[in-house]
Amino acid sequence: MMSSVLICATEINNTLPDSSYLKEIMMDFVPPWVLTMGYIPWIWAVFGSLLVGLSGVLPLIVIPIDESDDLIKGASANTLKTLLSFAVGGILGDVFLHSLPEIFANEANHKNGGHHAISSSGILILVGLIAFVSIEKLFSVIEQFGKNSENDDNTSENNNTKGIAEKPVKKHITGYLNLASNTIDNFTHGLSLGGAFLVSLRLGLFTTFAILVHEIPHEVGDFAILLKSGFSRWHAALFQILTAGGGLIGALFAILFSGVSDSMEARTSWILPFTAGTFLHIALVTVLPDLLKEEDPKESLKQIIALICGIVIMAAVSSLE
Repeated sequence: MMSSVLICATEINNTLPDSSYLKEIMMDFVPPWVLTMGYIPWIWAVFGSLLVGLSGVLPLIVIPIDESDDLIKGASANTLKTLLSFAVGGILGDVFLHSLPEIFANEANHKNGGHHAISSSGILILVGLIAFVSIEKLFSVIEQFGKNSENDDNTSENNNTKGIAEKPVKKHITGYLNLASNTIDNFTHGLSLGGAFLVSLRLGLFTTFAILVHEIPHEVGDFAILLKSGFSRWHAALFQILTAGGGLIGALFAILFSGVSDSMEARTSWILPFTAGTFLHIALVTVLPDLLKEEDPKESLKQIIALICGIVIMAAVSSLE
């Protein structure tokens, strides 16, 4: 993680001279008081992390879903399914076109021969996926145990009511798993921002901008997943903001351990492949099966187009990084 930031810093310093027009544009966003008080990396790292975290509120404004609608069979159900298809495409595009290439490129630079490093990353990806599968299975067992206990004390009518009431609870598990993945993902973004602002203000601003461009389509998909899981629009936005805490911790972690970058990189190298595995679970195990139940050919076509659009957008963003 830190080595990729340093490589990026070298490229930017080589391609953006002090007199470049792009640098002048970026420096226009720097308040004058910064020049008088001096450059303090940790303040800017926290600012960048907060800015990225607040992007989670954007879907609250742009997603055209009425909170009063039934998101399962109501008027907004098809809109939500289209957004979920976009989310699946965005997640798959992010994992296969951004995260995995970065994981294996970093390992190719550090391995001393053989394929041990690459194999370990594959294992970590599977660990992330299986960990979330296990968590979901655990919740299912707990819910089934509770349901069986209720069957001993309640009438069949109460049991039916209980079964209906349990559905939103079960769906909330998906939302919480997605929030956990996003918190870990934001931690890695915070590491990048902290390392970038340690190198220079210019690199930090560019990194913040790049992460924002990368995250906005991601946030729209995450918001749709939370709505599907039973969260209200405002609660979904609130929890999206709370996941920004992972970014703050990552940024401060990078600042505090800036003198031991090699050690920090070794200790955090497992995070990216583990997160990739959790995102694969969210996309392929949790969300996609529900989309495959669609029987309307027109809606199915819309969902496929939305999925492809998600992949294309993430591919375009990855090509710009």
